[in-house]
Amino acid sequence: MSFVFKPSITKSTQILASIPGDKSISHRAIIIASLANNTTIFKGFLFSEDCLNTLRIFQHLGVSISIDSEKQEVTVHGVGMHGLTPSKEALDVGNSGTGIRLITGILAAQSFRSVITGDSSIQKRPMKRIVDPLKHMGAIIDGNESSDIYPPLTISPTKTLKPITYTMPIASAQVKSCLLFAALFSKEPTTIIQPDFCRDHTEIMLKAFQAKLTTNAHAITIEQSELTNPFSKPITIPSDFSSAAFFIVLGLIHPNITLTLKNIGINPTRSKLIDVLQAMGGTISLTNKTMEIEPYADITVSSSKLKNITVDDALIPIIIDEIPILAVAGMFASGTMKISQAKELRFKESDRISQIVTLVNAFNGTIKEYDDGFELTGGFEADSPVIETAFDHRIAMSAVIASLAANVSITLDTPDSIKTSFPNFFDIISSL
Repeated sequence: MSFVFKPSITKSTQILASIPGDKSISHRAIIIASLANNTTIFKGFLFSEDCLNTLRIFQHLGVSISIDSEKQEVTVHGVGMHGLTPSKEALDVGNSGTGIRLITGILAAQSFRSVITGDSSIQKRPMKRIVDPLKHMGAIIDGNESSDIYPPLTISPTKTLKPITYTMPIASAQVKSCLLFAALFSKEPTTIIQPDFCRDHTEIMLKAFQAKLTTNAHAITIEQSELTNPFSKPITIPSDFSSAAFFIVLGLIHPNITLTLKNIGINPTRSKLIDVLQAMGGTISLTNKTMEIEPYADITVSSSKLKNITVDDALIPIIIDEIPILAVAGMFASGTMKISQAKELRFKESDRISQIVTLVNAFNGTIKEYDDGFELTGGFEADSPVIETAFDHRIAMSAVIASLAANVSITLDTPDSIKTSFPNFFDIISSL
């Protein structure tokens, strides 16, 4: 069902305290706490469709998990490393690429058969990148095969997984995390080598739960471990930087606004978009920095005159999820933005390079598509564009932010995808 969005911002200075919990951390919280040998409470959990699907999957695998949505808390009664039980039905991740890739790493080491699948979009997502190294470890996995391997994945029992030393062809937190989870069950150490640094939430939380994990430059080594929650109080999940990024960019490109976003996660492997936007001339400041398992802070942004830049290739794996909204910032900036070494974008919820090009063209902007990125020249003349989202939440939200800043109405082919990561997105828009 199409959706017409008519923008209006009435207040020039606002504080946003309702950015939801970090999606990446929420997935990992459920997975790791389920394997712990005691109970963990998380506050600030993201109650989005993606994360709730991960939660339900571990309930199907025999883990007792209770929800307090008013407090934004979940309580996970861990069953230990060998306490998962077979599900009577296929495990459904919905639209979550993170969910299917990370959970497959756990299922590959179990003594029972599992089937894991997702929606029509997930069934088009390539899985060879995790299946091949898992098979080298001794996992038995079958899927729909053509040019790649696609869900549903059927994972058969294996007695034990073998250790490997694996160099990832491209930096991917999902692939890295999948293999780290599988390696928890191997009797000998496994080493994962990442060509570039990418988000490290898995390593941080595994260490917090006392896993035997060490890092040395680009190499991460993990040994068979028993996981334990050592904390006597609830663990805070910071607000999601990738969700906050939409409003960070809005604050910079809207002609007359100042926004303060509260308690936003600033893990260095997630928040490099701030550096990119500051290099473009964005006015951004961080206050009230706090450190628990992960760091977070308040972020204040104000209207700025942005200039496009060539983004450093080394930053691409770290800002990969924020590139759609960065492209929107580029539409409102002067000069030309160049993005390369970003082919990973083609394997997200949609082919995001193609969808970014479609989005910019819908606003009558100027953009050239390349195999691994794009070149975008600032400036556009929008006239009530119709936006094709390909059911991609980040494309849909990027279009809404562009609409707000440009003060033009848009028609989205569907807004429903936004619920997968940011269920109160339009509530925050309404508060503006």
